Amino acid sequence: MWIGHYTSGLIAKTYAPGVPLSLLCLAGAIPDATFFVLNFLGIEAFAVNDEYSKRGCFPYATYYPYSHSLLGMILMGSKGMGLAAAYKAISKRHDVPLQDLAVIVAASASHFLLELPAHREDVKIVPNDNIALGFGLSDKPAVLFALETVIFFAGLWVYTTLAPLATRSGYKNNMNILKAVVAFMVIQQAHFCFGTVPTYETRFLHAPMFLFEILASSWALGKLES
Repeated sequence: MWIGHYTSGLIAKTYAPGVPLSLLCLAGAIPDATFFVLNFLGIEAFAVNDEYSKRGCFPYATYYPYSHSLLGMILMGSKGMGLAAAYKAISKRHDVPLQDLAVIVAASASHFLLELPAHREDVKIVPNDNIALGFGLSDKPAVLFALETVIFFAGLWVYTTLAPLATRSGYKNNMNILKAVVAFMVIQQAHFCFGTVPTYETRFLHAPMFLFEILASSWALGKLES
């Protein structure tokens, strides 16, 4: 799952209009961002798997017991809490509603359920569990591409239809922003599903590149707002 993870942030904007859209979208992808950081630090890992390359997208054998187990993602709620605390600390608003903080955490916690359809059987309940979950749509690139784009556009529809008008001034004042952001996201998903890996160096090349995409996507989606 790639751009589908930003859906929770887009939907969350209707419940927390005062929270920056970029932060809500980052919250939805925070377990992935954490994985790429942990990979860079040598705590978790992923490696190109030639068999997966023949079968489908995201052609990596993964080891991510902390960032992508259910327990890890529950604890990852602390990452959402961390984002919420950081937002509260730097916010110019004197009183940040509890609902805003809860919505940030909920956007982060949504990650696990969205992972199950796409992943091969590599998502566990607890880090050392012998049972791994995943419906394996990563081995069906066309299906995954269609599913993720539908999920993303559903979230975008909720945001552009139900979020307060004041939170949509970015693209309302310039529709080219919306077109550019949508194109950027769909191109990412196409590369995720149908692209090839240029090198086997995952720790120092692929991980930073994926992390950059997450941060850039969150920033770009934030431009819809202002």
